Amino acid sequence: MPVITADILIEGIRRDPIMHWLEKPENQSRILESAFDRVLATSTGVWEVSFSAGPLPRSMGYEFVTIDDAHGGRRVRFRTTGRRTQGTLTFSLRTVKPPSNTMVTLHHDYTPGRMLGAVLDVTLARTALEQSWRRVLENLRREIAEDSPQD
Repeated sequence: MPVITADILIEGIRRDPIMHWLEKPENQSRILESAFDRVLATSTGVWEVSFSAGPLPRSMGYEFVTIDDAHGGRRVRFRTTGRRTQGTLTFSLRTVKPPSNTMVTLHHDYTPGRMLGAVLDVTLARTALEQSWRRVLENLRREIAEDSPQD
């Protein structure tokens, strides 16, 4: 199962406000917009996104599942759907020094399918998908800074 992991440091904003910002559907649309080729909200908390992976665009569903603050951690969980992209995506948030800073880790586990899917994933899709998730994190840092007062 392929795994994509990316981190970003958000300075001056604590983890709980970021967690609650991430759970709002209108904010998800904002961070997805310029990270993917096409973003379509199909219902509340559900989007269809497209990204270029080789000659044809790939489509993936992206659906909010829950926020999780059990065991002292802060996570916002999503489900990804679609051919060769079915899996889970989590934004994990942890406080770093100084305590007003937050490290956000995006972790995406997905199933590319059988042998052909695995080959396509390694040669085309994973790199494109990883670049899109990195842009999502950059968008998150920019958009939440616009909305949040700094500590």
